[in-house]
Amino acid sequence: MFGFSIYLNEDLKESDYNYICKMKDFGFEEVFTSLHIPEYDTSLYKKQLIALGEVCKKSDIRLTVDISPSALETIGLSLKNSNEIKQIGITGIRFDYGFSMKEIAQLSHELFVALNASTIMPHHVEVLKANHANFENMEAWHNYYPRNETGLSKQFLEEKNSMLKTWGFTTMAFVPGDRLIRGPVYSGLPTLEKHRGHHSLSSAIELLTDTSTDKVFIGDPRLSKETMKQFQAFLKEKTILLFGTMLDHAPNYITNNFHNRCDVARDVVRLEEARSLVTGTIQPQNIIAREKGSITIDNFNYGRYMGEIQITKNDLPSDPRVNVIGGIRKEDFELLPLIGPGQKIMIKELNGWI
Repeated sequence: MFGFSIYLNEDLKESDYNYICKMKDFGFEEVFTSLHIPEYDTSLYKKQLIALGEVCKKSDIRLTVDISPSALETIGLSLKNSNEIKQIGITGIRFDYGFSMKEIAQLSHELFVALNASTIMPHHVEVLKANHANFENMEAWHNYYPRNETGLSKQFLEEKNSMLKTWGFTTMAFVPGDRLIRGPVYSGLPTLEKHRGHHSLSSAIELLTDTSTDKVFIGDPRLSKETMKQFQAFLKEKTILLFGTMLDHAPNYITNNFHNRCDVARDVVRLEEARSLVTGTIQPQNIIAREKGSITIDNFNYGRYMGEIQITKNDLPSDPRVNVIGGIRKEDFELLPLIGPGQKIMIKELNGWI
């Protein structure tokens, strides 16, 4: 499951509404916001939160709010009145500090509850059990880290998530956005330090496949149109979408849907169906060094391999049997190692498609 973040630093604009609707259409199911960001004008929170809650209700998107006791007081809400919280459109509360496990256990019977995944310890779980918490309505969410060098290590995340799994928790972590980066530090909002400044989708896939993370949220307030399209392809079609530039002699079927071969090559992504689409003889053309990200097609000098299309995962030398017909953009290089056996792939040119 995937979610994204909307922050309450200013009134929601039409562009915000459009973004929420698009993200919903693209397969995102939850929104996260925070009520304790010291740089924002907290006097505006309630008005903006009500507006965000309304659009989330209309779009059938879950809204989870990160709170502190003082933040609740500022907007005139109380955990003792969960009905008022739900009427605003809030479906879940993330607790970071300032609340007892007994209070959280009680609220878990009325609202979805997200605990701070990084700080949960065995004795916290025992207290929750002793107070009859509804664990089916409770998850463990990691923080994002605005300041450079403060994000978690992958090893810590793996170990913590493994422990959380033994207690039955669903886990969540954040990846950075790539269009509008939240201030005041402007260094992205990832959970893992290694993901700072990296591709949002490649970071998300790594979390899901390598760290026992069940849910991924975009920490920053916006994704670029290109990355939104890549998430849409991944969530809706299980496809890795790559953007690139094709030369004039590239075959017109280069933008078809393909699959990586099941016997994954070390140096290249091999588009399995490509050779069956050749109708004539491919002459040698543009025989140059194959830099990382190059899109190539084998010419007739490669015999029965003629027509094979590849994307290079590493720099490779020129080969008289291989024509370079284009290349993917550098931003998508991080996706290449994630293209596994049988993975669906699509290559699109940016101009005129986004």
